[in-house]
Amino acid sequence: MLYLSRSRSAHQTQQRAAATLVAQVGRTTARAYNVIAKIEGRDPKLAPLVIMTPYSGWWQCTGERGGGLACWLEAMRTLGAGKLERDCLFVACSGHEIGFLGIDAYINGRPDLITRAHAWIYFGANIGAPGQPNLIHASDDALEQWTIAVMGKEGLNVNGKGERGSVPRGEIGAVHRGGGRYVAVLCGTNLFHNAADRWPDEVDVATLARYASAFANGALELARQPG
Repeated sequence: MLYLSRSRSAHQTQQRAAATLVAQVGRTTARAYNVIAKIEGRDPKLAPLVIMTPYSGWWQCTGERGGGLACWLEAMRTLGAGKLERDCLFVACSGHEIGFLGIDAYINGRPDLITRAHAWIYFGANIGAPGQPNLIHASDDALEQWTIAVMGKEGLNVNGKGERGSVPRGEIGAVHRGGGRYVAVLCGTNLFHNAADRWPDEVDVATLARYASAFANGALELARQPG
């Protein structure tokens, strides 16, 4: 193994010297699971609402995955206590870091759900990370305006919007490609895929609570719509 001094390394960098990285890796076969739940509405014939987030990641991934899971659980708690018109489906996907395998398995078992769903709500990475801007990505104007409205009720501004028609990041990309209606929300981070993404520094609990309340109450509105 060859080690370079700091000065030699800097010189090689300035000269844009070519380098070869050799990594020894292996694969281990393992079984992973999605976590799914259903809250039944009054009329099972109505299109269901689907609420989704990934739960797997690298390292502790507290900020990356923790915020989305908190929003997912709060939506489940709020909808579970409400009187709903339509069914609400919940899925927390595994396989996020290996090609989004979890959402593929979920959809393969429900091939009509992408377009049958009333809407998909996707909680992406780093929701509630301290001091980070958010990005929303909606399939249509109606869901974009819905998102702006429910966030505004909790004093949350929309900092960025995904270009209409572009493929959103994460598992929700499968819904986009399948022609479904969706909205995705995610935030930035300074520690993406980093071992330092840990509790408590990478979660602003007060801000996260506002996101969770906004989307839980907004999801309740959608679940109570009669048509």
